[in-house]
Formats: sequence, C-alpha cells, structure tokens
Amino acid sequence: MVNYAALRNDSSSLLGTPVTVAGLFVIDIGVVKPMAGGVAGAMAGDAALGALGVDSALASGLVEGVGFVGAKHAVYQGSADAAGVTPVMVLAVTADEIVLMDWQGNVRSGTGPTTVFARFPRATSTITSTKTGPTRRIVLAESDIEAKIQCNIGWLAPGKKEMRAVLAALGVE
Repeated sequence: MVNYAALRNDSSSLLGTPVTVAGLFVIDIGVVKPMAGGVAGAMAGDAALGALGVDSALASGLVEGVGFVGAKHAVYQGSADAAGVTPVMVLAVTADEIVLMDWQGNVRSGTGPTTVFARFPRATSTITSTKTGPTRRIVLAESDIEAKIQCNIGWLAPGKKEMRAVLAALGVE
C-alpha cells in the first residue's frame, strides 16, 4: 500500500520545494491499443496452453483474461519505454509547478520518485481533462512538451482520495 504522506515528502525532497499534493497516474495509451494487444496476447497464450495439453475450451477462457491483462501491461510498458518514462508516474503539484516523476511499481505499491521526467509551470501550462466513467484522462502541455496521463477514481481504486486532490489542484475536478 502506498504511503501518500511519504510520497509527498519524498517528492518534496527530490524537488527541493514543498509539494502540495501528489498522486500516482498511469501513462495514457488511449482506448484502442490495449484491445489489439489483448487479441495478440490471447492468441499467443492460447498456443502456449495448447502446447502444454490444456483443453482448448478451458485454454480459451483462461487466455482471454490472462492474455488481455498481460498484453495490456506490455502495451503500457512499451508506450512508457518509447516515451522515456515509467508506466506509473508520480504527479506532484507545488506552488509553481506540476511535475511528473518516476515510480517503480504499480498504483498499489512501489518506490520512488528518483527522477524528474517533466516540469510544467502552473502559470503558463495548458491542462485539459476528459472523463470516461471513473477514468480521468489529463493532458499537460507547455511549449513543445506534452504528457498524457490517466487515473481511475472508481469505488475500489487505490489512492483515489489523493488522485482527486491532485485533480482538484489542477482545476479539473
């Protein structure tokens, strides 16, 4: 479980300035990419389970779930690698900046931050937000730098209180 008070303190230490709020956000890969990856993952998983002698009806049911999740994770990791970031990032808000930093782990546990990926001045950056059910997609833009991130603030989402506080600080919730 993520200790958000420690996350704010660690973010403040790295940035050298007080952090008002901090939360964990995921790189936004859009809506279509995981589906294509899920199909490919399911097909590869089905072939692997078939080679092990697992019944094809059982394999299909297992692989559709496991293959989709595994492929979706691979798409997130690939997108993050291509962008030079981690799939899950710390978004910290200070008095003057919005800062994206690394997080080694997932939205439930991990370590960080140790590296700053991007800084967006609060006074001049453009922030846009869209909602799809419990998912909030955020686009941060300043000059030639743009970051697309998302979070889930649904009923069972970990850290939703902190993510809502970050969204409020950004003026999009």
